[in-house]
Amino acid sequence: MRIEGLACALALLATGAAAPAAAEPESDPALAHCAGETGERLRFLESRLDGHARYADLWWKGWSGVYVGGIVVSGARAGFEGDRGERADQIVTAAKAGIGLARNLWSPPPARLGATELAEMRTDTAEGCAQRLARAEQILHRNAEDAREERRSWIPHLANLALNLAGAVIVAEGFDEADGWTSGALGFAVGEARIWSHPWQAGGTLEEYGRRFPASGVPPSPAATWHFESWGAGARLTLRY
Repeated sequence: MRIEGLACALALLATGAAAPAAAEPESDPALAHCAGETGERLRFLESRLDGHARYADLWWKGWSGVYVGGIVVSGARAGFEGDRGERADQIVTAAKAGIGLARNLWSPPPARLGATELAEMRTDTAEGCAQRLARAEQILHRNAEDAREERRSWIPHLANLALNLAGAVIVAEGFDEADGWTSGALGFAVGEARIWSHPWQAGGTLEEYGRRFPASGVPPSPAATWHFESWGAGARLTLRY
C-alpha cells in the first residue's frame, strides 16, 4: 500500500466518518444566574459548542499526525530510493504532506475552542447574561460559516485538485515515472477525505437552534404533510400545511 492510501486509512480511523454520539457536557454553574429563555439558550449553545470541540480537536490532531507521518515516511524513502523517478515521487509526496501540515497548523478549525471564550464573561446580571448569549450566537454562526466554506465552497476542492495534479505532472512528465499519476489520484482522495471530514456539526446545530428558539418566540410551522384517510366508502387525500 502506498503512503497516500495508508494516510487516508489512518485519517478515517483517527477522525471517524461521523462524529460519535456523546453525552452533552454539564453546563457552566455560572449560568444558574441566567434565568428564563436566555438561560435556556445559553445552556443549549454552550453544551453544543463544547461537544463540537471534542471532534474538532480530534480532527485537527489526527490530520496533523497524518501529515507528519507522510513527511517522515516519504522523506525517509526518498533518501534510500535509488531510482530517480521513484525518488522524485517520494519527494513530491513529502512536499504535499508538508503543505497540508502547514495549512493545518496555520488555520485550525475554530470549533476546537468550544465555549472557552464565554467562561470569561460575567453572568451575575441580566445584561451580562444577554451579552454572553449574543457572543455564543456569534461563535455558532462563525463555526457554521467555517464549516460551509471548508466543505461546500469550490475553492478548497479546486486547490486540492491543482496541488495533486501539479505533483503528478512533475513526477510523471518531468521524471518519466508513471506512478506519479497514481500518487496524484491517491493524494487527491486523501485531500478530499480531509475536506469532507472537516468539523461540520455547527451547521446542524444552528438549524436546530433556530427551530427551538425562534427569534419571534413562535415555533415555526411544521412542514407540509399529506396522507390518505378513509372517507365514507372510499378515501381522500388530506394536505396539511
